[in-house]
Amino acid sequence: MKTMQKLVSILTVLALVFTLSLGVFAAGNDNPHTITIENPDAAEAHQYQAYQVFKGIYSPENTLSDVEWGEGVDGAGLLEDLVNHVPAFAACTNAIAVANVLEGFADGSEELREFASYVEKHLATPVNAEPAVATADSPAVIDVVGDGYYYVKDVTPALEQDTYSDYMLFVEGDVRVEAKDTTGVTSQKKVKDINDSNLEGSDWQDTADYDIGDPVPFQLTGTVAEDLAKYNCYKLTFHDKECEGLTFQPETVKVFVDGVEITEGFEVVTDCDDECTFEIRFANLKAIEAVHGGSVITVEYFSILNENAVIGTPGSPDNVVYGNPNDMQMEYSNNPTVSGEGEEDNDTGFTPWDEVVVYTYEVDIDKVDENGNPLDGADFELYKWYLNENVDPADFTPDMVGNPEFGEWVLVPGGAEETTGPVGEGEILKINGKVVSKVTGPDGVEYFKFRDKPNESSPETDIYLKVSDVEDVASLVASGRAIGVDYYEMRNGAIVPVAGNFSYTIRNIERAAADGATHFTWTGVDDGWYQLVETQTPTDYNSIDPIVFEIIAEHTEDPIELHPVHGYVDGEEFFMPLDENIGIIHANIENHSGATLPSTGGIGTVLFYVLGGLLVLGAGVLLVVKKLSDAN
Repeated sequence: MKTMQKLVSILTVLALVFTLSLGVFAAGNDNPHTITIENPDAAEAHQYQAYQVFKGIYSPENTLSDVEWGEGVDGAGLLEDLVNHVPAFAACTNAIAVANVLEGFADGSEELREFASYVEKHLATPVNAEPAVATADSPAVIDVVGDGYYYVKDVTPALEQDTYSDYMLFVEGDVRVEAKDTTGVTSQKKVKDINDSNLEGSDWQDTADYDIGDPVPFQLTGTVAEDLAKYNCYKLTFHDKECEGLTFQPETVKVFVDGVEITEGFEVVTDCDDECTFEIRFANLKAIEAVHGGSVITVEYFSILNENAVIGTPGSPDNVVYGNPNDMQMEYSNNPTVSGEGEEDNDTGFTPWDEVVVYTYEVDIDKVDENGNPLDGADFELYKWYLNENVDPADFTPDMVGNPEFGEWVLVPGGAEETTGPVGEGEILKINGKVVSKVTGPDGVEYFKFRDKPNESSPETDIYLKVSDVEDVASLVASGRAIGVDYYEMRNGAIVPVAGNFSYTIRNIERAAADGATHFTWTGVDDGWYQLVETQTPTDYNSIDPIVFEIIAEHTEDPIELHPVHGYVDGEEFFMPLDENIGIIHANIENHSGATLPSTGGIGTVLFYVLGGLLVLGAGVLLVVKKLSDAN
């Protein structure tokens, strides 16, 4: 495939206005004329050059007399090519004879287009060495000295949005023509979003979110040039470039012409010469009977969101990594005068690249006690709700979630991280017997956070110690010394030193293997309903009930805008996006200590027995006294 934009035309017929009349007059003249070309629909600047095919004498009746070959063509070569390949010119021996044949052709006819294609092959010196430039607001003006029959060509080096103007043939006097872009070549790429939990699906759009491992549906569309009939051969190729997080599934490709599937006339190419992942190539759309000018070609296929997928979406526009992009552009024939059957005989243009983005998210939790300190000894499993396919999405209600009549919970891979504990590397860090977690403050400084009394006379509070301070004194503490370091508290969203008492005394620093993870992660999930289940509860703590929550993602029309993700429990936001990546949501899961209840045995049992014995003895005494009283 050609990978560079070529510098020639996609053609739109503009004007084929001429009449030839033959006579014998003095050959040629130096009459000045102008060729003015307007292009009001242009989005880009176009450049034009004029070539004199015939010279002669122009009359007000729009006729040209005393015809000879002009300076703009190789007349001998053109005549030979016409005689050998076009039957209508087989008997011609000079320019006058060729002009006589042309006089019988209708304006805009196929015969005239064929003649123009041979002129294109034998162009020589243009009238204007520097191309004249036309924009939507300013026409191109070419000054011509000499009557004649002229060929005008769009020679713009490269067009990204517009199509090239068709050739123009006309007899000179002064001429004013308007170039029109009527080809209508466009393309776009879309993706569809589907929620597994309620089976709600979107229309084709620019963004979607999926679980890692899911097949993602994509759609490519391209509109064929309206002037397709002018081409002998019309090539079209969809170039598709996927990121590392997507795996193309070639066996899923389906192709449609105006909504009707076709199975022939195209090939799926995965061994591409450029950086594309794959291409859908049509060698000649004119060979497909269903295709006409303006037809819409549609390609649908699936790619798997794989384990290399980028997680989430950035929290800052400066972060250039966002989601999993997929780009497409369409290459198409753009010059009917050279649209032969061979690859070298076809010039092509390109539509702009169009991008869609597939997102996938992450659920993070930290296990903490009622004071917010990391708590090991727990384990969790995460489940996603999949609605049965026989349930109409319009009938879905949240009450169906968890009801086996309507769907099922499916285990989500993930959970405890291999590097467990708040510090990492499988260790729990304790300062003065308190388990600490490492956090980054709003000031960008790393702190160890834990809950303790700054001194014996103070209430328990959240303590923040700078990691760098702790590391500086760690070796001294290990030698048995107690060291005081500055401590900080969180106030009004900022970590600040505590006024009046800056010292927290470190007596010991302990690194111990974690009995269990305190941080749990599930990577590569999308929107839908989930259930978090505590499968192991820390010793001396109460188990929690399963937490059912819904992940909701916000999609926008622009695929590179921010897409915040949230997790809701009973309509209240529970999982919050992380500041640095709003596609990762996080929550602290608390366990509370079990209540200490009184037990039987020990002194309580002894007292019970003693009191019981005394009561029995007292009852016996009363019975004896009563009998003695009755006897008297």
